[in-house]
Amino acid sequence: MTAAGRTAIVTGGGRGIGAAVARALTERGLRVTVFARTRTELERVVGEGGAALAVAGDVRSEEDVARLVRAHEEALGPVDVLVNDAAILERGLAEALPVRAWRDVLEVNLTGAYLCARAVIPGMKARRRGRIVNLASISATLGTPEGSAYNASKWGLVGLTKCLAEELRDHGVQCVAVSPGSTDTELLARTPFPPRMTPADVARVVAWAAVEAPDAITGANLEVYG
Repeated sequence: MTAAGRTAIVTGGGRGIGAAVARALTERGLRVTVFARTRTELERVVGEGGAALAVAGDVRSEEDVARLVRAHEEALGPVDVLVNDAAILERGLAEALPVRAWRDVLEVNLTGAYLCARAVIPGMKARRRGRIVNLASISATLGTPEGSAYNASKWGLVGLTKCLAEELRDHGVQCVAVSPGSTDTELLARTPFPPRMTPADVARVVAWAAVEAPDAITGANLEVYG
């Protein structure tokens, strides 16, 4: 892929890694839509020049996702890149974590990514081009205490990535996971782990995977961790 004339959707784009990814893609010349539940955060990213369009909604809602894709296509054109970054964290020992909390995490972190991918895949296949980048986590390969829901969602996201890579391989569409370690975000601040990198550090890897990486990268899980 090249950046010229391309567009991207970034979920979770109002803050943290998502906002940094939107800025990195915009700097490379893509026209970017940011999507999240908090409109004021999205509008700040757009106002600062980090994205072209803000659409508020919930990745768990099929209707909101359909509205997102429709608004993006009407304003900016076909979706060339999808970055699934929307995520939440609920911590607690497995036997104490409320079932509702478990379901919320899986719905946002995994089902939300599936719904967004599902919405853009037909168009990407028809055009025989596209990239889907899923923000997983080092928690997709390591176990952490009190992280059962989050870890399960990220392990699942890597599995989804590898499945989509195979389904789309013959259609000119690539799917990649990026698994950062401890990044200085509001989500990390709710854990006992110290930050080891900034959102901008992760965003550089995501932008590379979305635009510059060879097609053969499809199915990879890029660990930003050492």
